[in-house]
Amino acid sequence: MKTPSGGIFLLRGNEPSVQRLSSSLEALGVVVTTAENIAVVDSSCSDALIQPLVIWSQETIIETAEQRQALKRLAEQYLVIVALSDEHIAQVANYFRLGVADVVFPEAKSSELKNTLVRIDELAESRLQERAYQHDLETANQELQESLRLLKQDQMAGLEVQKSLMPESPLVFGDYEISHSITPSLYLSGDFVGYNFVLGRYLLFYFADVSGHGASSAFVTVLLRFMIGRVIRRHELEKDYDALALAPEGLIEHVNNQLLATGLGKHLTIVAGSLDTVSNTLRYVVGAQQPGPILVEEGRARYLPGKGKPAGIFEKASWTIEEIQLPEKFSLIILSDGVFELIPDKEIADKEQTLLNYLASNSESIEDLKKALFVDYIEDLEDDISVLLLSKGG
Repeated sequence: MKTPSGGIFLLRGNEPSVQRLSSSLEALGVVVTTAENIAVVDSSCSDALIQPLVIWSQETIIETAEQRQALKRLAEQYLVIVALSDEHIAQVANYFRLGVADVVFPEAKSSELKNTLVRIDELAESRLQERAYQHDLETANQELQESLRLLKQDQMAGLEVQKSLMPESPLVFGDYEISHSITPSLYLSGDFVGYNFVLGRYLLFYFADVSGHGASSAFVTVLLRFMIGRVIRRHELEKDYDALALAPEGLIEHVNNQLLATGLGKHLTIVAGSLDTVSNTLRYVVGAQQPGPILVEEGRARYLPGKGKPAGIFEKASWTIEEIQLPEKFSLIILSDGVFELIPDKEIADKEQTLLNYLASNSESIEDLKKALFVDYIEDLEDDISVLLLSKGG
């Protein structure tokens, strides 16, 4: 049997029966210190959490709510043992309900007191373990909060970088206007758009959705921005009208090879296009982007043809260029697949048809599109929601 390391405090205990209890404890090798009041105990004990404190029941009456609350607070601080006279035996359960560690009777046998001391020792050990666990938990929580703070700072910085790379919206060139909106589900988005007019004739644009969410996907969008931007700048500097007339031929193949070479394990769906503003001809390529590009004219919406593999998965993959003659007045809409989460239909085919119905008469501006899709009214988006709108004659 272990005895309490700091001994036992006996609060007052002037009654002869409690003095006999004190003598019985000392006979078992326990150091017993008599204290006049709890202030003396507080100033003398080494560790209140595991320090046993014996109080005589007459010193802690529990007849009123205030008295019960006082004992409860004391039991939270100390390992309280209540010494009960025989006339108070009916109140044992009430004391335990208030959190006391044990009850003893002054006439208790030596074996009974030994069992009490064993239980007290076990409770003290349990409290020590709980305190150690609480300390570890608080330390881990502080470290987690600091990590979250740094992560948030990093993400906010990443968001500013990502926003700085986005094109001006809207961008107007003659009768043509192109604009976009990206609503991320997290701080950073795996969706990205790029567009600019080149050599006073061609509008080059792309719309990409990188796999996954968060920082890793957002960093790939930055990489994509520089990969495609480098190609466009070369054609622009060299005034390569022949290459621009064939755009976006070879672009997705180039992106595919670059992504595979990074070894990041990321892939993306993409729509890239080139609009010849002189001939009003659109050349574009689709890399597994869903939903497909939507053309709206005269109040009717339809999906444009085109399909292909995502970029960043298959080596030596190729993509087919589609070419169409655009009407004099039109809206071309490209959406990320997160938009499907906003449509109540269950089947993808039904969602695609509902989407056409939504957009047929709501394609005059980005704001109209977002209202039609309820983008601004939904909290906690499950996926990024991005919209690209190219229009003429609006």
